[in-house]
Amino acid sequence: MIEVRGLSKSFGPVRAVSELSFEAAAGTVTAFLGPNGAGKTTTMRMLLGLVRPSAGSATIGGRRYADLPSPSSRVGAVLDTSGCHPAHTVHDHLRVYARMGGHPRSRVSEVMELTGAAAFAGRRTRTLSTGMRRRVQLATALLGDPAALVLDEPANGLDPEGIAWLRGFLRDLAGQGRAILISSHVLSEVEQVAGQVVMIRQGRLVTAGPVSDLYGAAAVQVRSPQAERLRAALRGEGVTVEARHPDVLRVQGLTAPEVAAAAARHGIALHELTQERPTLERAFLDLTGGAS
Repeated sequence: MIEVRGLSKSFGPVRAVSELSFEAAAGTVTAFLGPNGAGKTTTMRMLLGLVRPSAGSATIGGRRYADLPSPSSRVGAVLDTSGCHPAHTVHDHLRVYARMGGHPRSRVSEVMELTGAAAFAGRRTRTLSTGMRRRVQLATALLGDPAALVLDEPANGLDPEGIAWLRGFLRDLAGQGRAILISSHVLSEVEQVAGQVVMIRQGRLVTAGPVSDLYGAAAVQVRSPQAERLRAALRGEGVTVEARHPDVLRVQGLTAPEVAAAAARHGIALHELTQERPTLERAFLDLTGGAS
Protein backbone atom coordinates (compact mmCIF):
# COMPACT_ATOMS: atom_id res chain seq x y z
CA MET A 1 0.00 0.00 0.00
CA ILE A 2 1.25 3.45 -0.97
CA GLU A 3 -0.16 6.20 1.24
CA VAL A 4 0.12 9.97 0.94
CA ARG A 5 -1.27 12.03 3.81
CA GLY A 6 -1.44 15.82 3.92
CA LEU A 7 1.63 16.06 1.70
CA SER A 8 2.88 19.57 0.90
CA LYS A 9 6.01 20.97 -0.71
CA SER A 10 7.08 24.55 -1.31
CA PHE A 11 10.09 25.72 -3.28
CA GLY A 12 10.56 29.22 -1.94
CA PRO A 13 7.33 31.10 -2.66
CA VAL A 14 6.10 28.40 -5.07
CA ARG A 15 3.68 25.85 -3.63
CA ALA A 16 4.26 22.75 -5.75
CA VAL A 17 2.10 20.32 -3.72
CA SER A 18 -0.55 21.31 -1.21
CA GLU A 19 -2.15 19.07 1.44
CA LEU A 20 -2.35 16.10 -0.91
CA SER A 21 -3.81 12.80 0.33
CA PHE A 22 -4.46 9.55 -1.56
CA GLU A 23 -3.79 5.81 -1.56
CA ALA A 24 -2.54 3.32 -4.15
CA ALA A 25 -3.74 -0.09 -3.01
CA ALA A 26 -2.09 -3.46 -3.53
CA GLY A 27 -3.40 -5.47 -6.45
CA THR A 28 -4.30 -2.54 -8.67
CA VAL A 29 -2.81 0.01 -11.05
CA THR A 30 -3.43 3.55 -9.84
CA ALA A 31 -3.07 6.29 -12.43
CA PHE A 32 -1.62 9.56 -11.12
CA LEU A 33 -2.81 12.28 -13.49
CA GLY A 34 -2.63 16.04 -13.84
CA PRO A 35 -1.64 18.76 -16.30
CA ASN A 36 2.03 19.62 -16.80
CA GLY A 37 3.33 21.33 -13.68
CA ALA A 38 0.58 19.91 -11.47
CA GLY A 39 3.06 18.41 -8.99
CA LYS A 40 3.06 14.75 -10.04
CA THR A 41 6.83 14.29 -10.32
CA THR A 42 7.46 16.27 -7.13
CA THR A 43 5.01 14.01 -5.29
CA MET A 44 6.68 10.87 -6.62
CA ARG A 45 10.10 12.19 -5.65
CA MET A 46 8.86 12.87 -2.12
CA LEU A 47 7.45 9.35 -1.97
CA LEU A 48 10.88 7.98 -2.93
CA GLY A 49 12.80 10.14 -0.45
CA LEU A 50 14.43 12.30 -3.13
CA VAL A 51 12.68 15.49 -2.01
CA ARG A 52 11.89 16.36 1.60
CA PRO A 53 8.24 17.32 2.20
CA SER A 54 7.41 20.65 3.77
CA ALA A 55 4.56 18.90 5.60
CA GLY A 56 2.69 15.61 5.63
CA SER A 57 3.89 12.10 4.90
CA ALA A 58 4.38 9.64 2.05
CA THR A 59 4.79 5.98 2.97
CA ILE A 60 5.15 2.58 1.36
CA GLY A 61 3.83 -0.29 3.43
CA GLY A 62 3.46 2.10 6.34
CA ARG A 63 7.08 3.33 6.29
CA ARG A 64 8.88 6.26 4.77
CA TYR A 65 11.27 5.26 2.00
CA ALA A 66 14.25 6.28 4.14
CA ASP A 67 13.13 3.87 6.86
CA LEU A 68 12.65 0.84 4.61
CA PRO A 69 15.05 -2.06 5.14
CA SER A 70 16.45 -3.05 1.74
CA PRO A 71 14.30 -0.44 -0.05
CA SER A 72 14.76 -1.89 -3.55
CA SER A 73 13.12 -5.08 -2.28
CA ARG A 74 10.06 -3.07 -1.19
CA VAL A 75 9.61 -0.54 -3.99
CA GLY A 76 10.89 -0.22 -7.54
CA ALA A 77 10.90 3.08 -9.37
CA VAL A 78 11.31 4.49 -12.85
CA LEU A 79 11.48 8.29 -12.93
CA ASP A 80 13.49 8.78 -16.14
CA THR A 81 15.59 6.87 -18.66
CA SER A 82 18.96 8.01 -17.34
CA GLY A 83 21.10 6.23 -14.76
CA CYS A 84 22.89 3.83 -17.09
CA HIS A 85 26.67 3.94 -17.43
CA PRO A 86 27.22 4.45 -21.19
CA ALA A 87 30.05 1.89 -21.39
CA HIS A 88 28.13 -0.87 -19.60
CA THR A 89 26.18 -3.51 -21.40
CA VAL A 90 22.59 -4.04 -20.34
CA HIS A 91 23.64 -7.23 -18.55
CA ASP A 92 26.47 -5.41 -16.75
CA HIS A 93 24.16 -2.58 -15.70
CA LEU A 94 21.65 -4.98 -14.16
CA ARG A 95 24.39 -7.07 -12.52
CA VAL A 96 25.80 -3.93 -10.81
CA TYR A 97 22.39 -2.88 -9.53
CA ALA A 98 21.61 -6.40 -8.35
CA ARG A 99 24.83 -6.41 -6.33
CA MET A 100 24.09 -2.95 -4.90
CA GLY A 101 20.65 -4.08 -3.79
CA GLY A 102 21.83 -7.39 -2.39
CA HIS A 103 19.79 -9.39 -4.92
CA PRO A 104 20.88 -12.77 -6.35
CA ARG A 105 22.61 -12.77 -9.75
CA SER A 106 19.94 -15.14 -11.03
CA ARG A 107 17.50 -12.26 -10.77
CA VAL A 108 19.31 -10.45 -13.61
CA SER A 109 18.34 -13.05 -16.19
CA GLU A 110 14.80 -13.24 -14.80
CA VAL A 111 14.08 -9.52 -15.12
CA MET A 112 15.64 -9.37 -18.58
CA GLU A 113 13.28 -12.09 -19.73
CA LEU A 114 10.32 -10.40 -18.03
CA THR A 115 10.90 -7.06 -19.72
CA GLY A 116 12.24 -8.20 -23.08
CA ALA A 117 15.67 -6.72 -22.36
CA ALA A 118 17.27 -10.13 -22.93
CA ALA A 119 17.04 -9.44 -26.67
CA PHE A 120 19.71 -6.73 -26.36
CA ALA A 121 21.51 -7.80 -23.18
CA GLY A 122 24.96 -7.49 -24.79
CA ARG A 123 24.51 -3.98 -26.17
CA ARG A 124 26.19 -0.95 -24.60
CA THR A 125 23.60 1.23 -22.93
CA ARG A 126 24.76 4.29 -24.90
CA THR A 127 23.54 2.59 -28.10
CA LEU A 128 20.02 1.89 -26.84
CA SER A 129 16.90 3.55 -28.13
CA THR A 130 14.64 5.36 -25.68
CA GLY A 131 12.23 2.42 -25.73
CA MET A 132 15.03 -0.03 -24.95
CA ARG A 133 16.21 2.18 -22.11
CA ARG A 134 12.69 2.17 -20.72
CA ARG A 135 12.69 -1.64 -20.64
CA VAL A 136 16.09 -1.63 -18.92
CA GLN A 137 14.82 0.79 -16.28
CA LEU A 138 11.75 -1.40 -15.69
CA ALA A 139 14.04 -4.42 -15.34
CA THR A 140 16.17 -2.49 -12.83
CA ALA A 141 13.08 -1.56 -10.82
CA LEU A 142 12.05 -5.21 -10.62
CA LEU A 143 15.39 -6.64 -9.46
CA GLY A 144 14.25 -6.80 -5.84
CA ASP A 145 10.86 -8.28 -6.74
CA PRO A 146 9.19 -5.33 -4.95
CA ALA A 147 5.60 -5.19 -3.75
CA ALA A 148 5.21 -1.61 -4.97
CA LEU A 149 6.19 0.16 -8.19
CA VAL A 150 6.32 3.91 -8.85
CA LEU A 151 6.54 4.67 -12.56
CA ASP A 152 6.72 8.14 -14.10
CA GLU A 153 5.63 8.07 -17.76
CA PRO A 154 6.54 4.39 -18.29
CA ALA A 155 5.24 4.39 -21.88
CA ASN A 156 7.57 7.19 -23.03
CA GLY A 157 9.67 6.08 -25.98
CA LEU A 158 7.80 2.83 -26.56
CA ASP A 159 6.41 2.05 -30.00
CA PRO A 160 2.80 0.80 -30.36
CA GLU A 161 3.91 -2.81 -29.89
CA GLY A 162 5.86 -1.82 -26.78
CA ILE A 163 2.91 0.10 -25.37
CA ALA A 164 0.65 -2.92 -25.86
CA TRP A 165 3.25 -5.07 -24.13
CA LEU A 166 3.51 -2.61 -21.22
CA ARG A 167 -0.26 -2.65 -20.78
CA GLY A 168 -0.33 -6.41 -20.31
CA PHE A 169 2.85 -6.33 -18.23
CA LEU A 170 1.40 -3.87 -15.71
CA ARG A 171 -1.84 -5.82 -15.49
CA ASP A 172 0.10 -8.98 -14.72
CA LEU A 173 2.18 -7.25 -12.04
CA ALA A 174 -0.93 -5.84 -10.38
CA GLY A 175 -2.54 -9.28 -10.60
CA GLN A 176 0.34 -10.58 -8.48
CA GLY A 177 -0.77 -8.26 -5.68
CA ARG A 178 1.60 -5.34 -6.24
CA ALA A 179 0.66 -1.70 -5.69
CA ILE A 180 1.46 0.18 -8.90
CA LEU A 181 1.40 3.97 -9.16
CA ILE A 182 1.93 5.38 -12.66
CA SER A 183 1.84 8.87 -14.08
CA SER A 184 1.15 9.21 -17.77
CA HIS A 185 -0.06 11.61 -20.43
CA VAL A 186 -1.22 8.74 -22.65
CA LEU A 187 -4.74 8.73 -21.23
CA SER A 188 -6.12 6.22 -23.73
CA GLU A 189 -3.60 3.68 -22.44
CA VAL A 190 -4.16 4.57 -18.78
CA GLU A 191 -7.86 3.97 -19.34
CA GLN A 192 -7.14 0.40 -20.41
CA VAL A 193 -4.85 -0.56 -17.55
CA ALA A 194 -5.74 1.49 -14.45
CA GLY A 195 -8.38 0.50 -11.95
CA GLN A 196 -8.01 3.60 -9.78
CA VAL A 197 -7.18 7.20 -10.58
CA VAL A 198 -5.77 10.11 -8.60
CA MET A 199 -6.10 13.46 -10.35
CA ILE A 200 -4.40 16.65 -9.23
CA ARG A 201 -4.26 20.24 -10.43
CA GLN A 202 -1.90 22.94 -9.18
CA GLY A 203 -0.66 20.57 -6.49
CA ARG A 204 -4.10 19.88 -5.04
CA LEU A 205 -6.31 16.81 -5.22
CA VAL A 206 -9.13 17.07 -7.75
CA THR A 207 -10.55 13.57 -7.40
CA ALA A 208 -9.56 10.04 -6.41
CA GLY A 209 -11.37 6.74 -6.87
CA PRO A 210 -12.28 4.07 -9.42
CA VAL A 211 -11.75 5.11 -13.04
CA SER A 212 -15.36 4.18 -13.84
CA ASP A 213 -16.66 6.73 -11.33
CA LEU A 214 -15.13 9.61 -13.27
CA TYR A 215 -17.25 9.23 -16.34
CA GLY A 216 -20.63 10.28 -14.98
CA ALA A 217 -23.38 10.89 -17.49
CA ALA A 218 -22.31 10.87 -21.12
CA ALA A 219 -22.50 14.17 -22.95
CA VAL A 220 -24.41 14.86 -26.16
CA GLN A 221 -22.96 16.80 -29.06
CA VAL A 222 -25.54 18.57 -31.18
CA ARG A 223 -25.24 20.61 -34.38
CA SER A 224 -27.98 23.09 -35.22
CA PRO A 225 -28.29 26.25 -37.35
CA GLN A 226 -30.26 27.63 -34.39
CA ALA A 227 -27.74 26.78 -31.71
CA GLU A 228 -28.37 29.85 -29.56
CA ARG A 229 -32.12 29.19 -29.47
CA LEU A 230 -31.45 25.56 -28.61
CA ARG A 231 -29.04 26.59 -25.88
CA ALA A 232 -31.73 28.72 -24.26
CA ALA A 233 -34.31 25.93 -24.63
CA LEU A 234 -32.07 23.38 -22.90
CA ARG A 235 -31.28 25.45 -19.83
CA GLY A 236 -32.40 23.85 -16.63
CA GLU A 237 -31.28 22.48 -13.29
CA GLY A 238 -28.42 20.02 -13.66
CA VAL A 239 -27.94 20.80 -17.35
CA THR A 240 -24.71 22.27 -18.72
CA VAL A 241 -24.52 23.55 -22.29
CA GLU A 242 -21.13 24.43 -23.77
CA ALA A 243 -20.75 26.17 -27.15
CA ARG A 244 -18.05 24.35 -29.13
CA HIS A 245 -18.59 26.28 -32.37
CA PRO A 246 -21.24 28.77 -33.53
CA ASP A 247 -23.46 25.87 -34.57
CA VAL A 248 -22.24 23.09 -32.23
CA LEU A 249 -23.20 22.56 -28.58
CA ARG A 250 -22.05 20.01 -26.02
CA VAL A 251 -24.79 19.14 -23.55
CA GLN A 252 -24.37 17.42 -20.20
CA GLY A 253 -27.27 16.35 -18.02
CA LEU A 254 -29.62 15.28 -20.83
CA THR A 255 -29.72 12.21 -23.07
CA ALA A 256 -29.82 12.46 -26.86
CA PRO A 257 -33.59 11.69 -26.98
CA GLU A 258 -34.23 14.40 -24.40
CA VAL A 259 -32.28 16.95 -26.44
CA ALA A 260 -34.18 15.93 -29.58
CA ALA A 261 -37.53 16.23 -27.79
CA ALA A 262 -36.67 19.71 -26.49
CA ALA A 263 -35.65 20.84 -29.97
CA ALA A 264 -38.91 19.49 -31.43
CA ARG A 265 -41.02 21.33 -28.83
CA HIS A 266 -39.42 24.62 -29.80
CA GLY A 267 -39.38 23.97 -33.55
CA ILE A 268 -35.57 23.96 -33.71
CA ALA A 269 -33.87 22.11 -36.57
CA LEU A 270 -31.12 19.63 -35.74
CA HIS A 271 -28.45 18.64 -38.26
CA GLU A 272 -26.53 16.23 -36.05
CA LEU A 273 -27.05 14.58 -32.67
CA THR A 274 -24.32 12.36 -31.22
CA GLN A 275 -24.10 10.66 -27.84
CA GLU A 276 -20.46 10.90 -26.72
CA ARG A 277 -18.71 7.82 -25.38
CA PRO A 278 -17.38 8.64 -21.92
CA THR A 279 -13.57 8.62 -21.88
CA LEU A 280 -10.89 9.25 -19.31
CA GLU A 281 -9.51 12.01 -21.51
CA ARG A 282 -12.87 13.82 -21.51
CA ALA A 283 -13.19 13.44 -17.73
CA PHE A 284 -9.63 14.72 -17.31
CA LEU A 285 -10.30 17.82 -19.40
CA ASP A 286 -13.60 18.50 -17.62
CA LEU A 287 -12.06 18.17 -14.16
CA THR A 288 -8.74 19.95 -14.72
CA GLY A 289 -9.82 22.49 -17.29
CA GLY A 290 -6.69 21.86 -19.34
CA ALA A 291 -4.89 19.58 -21.72
CA SER A 292 -2.97 16.47 -20.79
